[in-house]
Amino acid sequence: RDVRGFMRGLLWVAGIAGAIILLLNLFVFDSWVVPHAEDKGFETSILPTLKAEDRILLRKGSTPRYTELARCQHPTNSSRYVVGRVFGEPGDRVEINDLRVTTNGRSTSAAHGCGEMMVAHPATGNLITMSCGVVETGSWSFQFLNAQTGLSAGVHSALVEAGKVFLVSDNRLLHEDSRDFGQVDSSTCEHIVYRLWGEHY
Repeated sequence: RDVRGFMRGLLWVAGIAGAIILLLNLFVFDSWVVPHAEDKGFETSILPTLKAEDRILLRKGSTPRYTELARCQHPTNSSRYVVGRVFGEPGDRVEINDLRVTTNGRSTSAAHGCGEMMVAHPATGNLITMSCGVVETGSWSFQFLNAQTGLSAGVHSALVEAGKVFLVSDNRLLHEDSRDFGQVDSSTCEHIVYRLWGEHY
């Protein structure tokens, strides 16, 4: 009798948990598997935070804010998504000088390093040694890749338009972001809140 009561209670708990997960999935969160792209630039640009085949959790109906990671619809190819960190909202001036990103004159600096990573150049296949840094925002932290001395990402400046956001790849050198495809419509963006699983380096 005790075993039957325990099993009945367990089934109730499982049913309630399942219902909560279903409601969260329907109204709050969505999940997405990062695809292998024909253009290897995409897969390189999302390092070190994500990689192909990672399953991630997105907040439905959310508008990603400054330094939050976002998945947005590609501005010129509606069948594709782009992934980047929001460094510019409407009215912001975003400037990228080599590998340093500033928004309205303020920049995020690495609180500490997180080692080195060998990354294959998406066009040539040549291995590049990149340094990893960790930014502490106060609420959360994120990692990004920078090039070693001698490599340049060039200079870029943009004033963010109404209804748009400016995305910057976590791979600052081998990027596929608003420097390449322009500003993106913020209404197509969702905040990437969590990486559920996947194999990382």
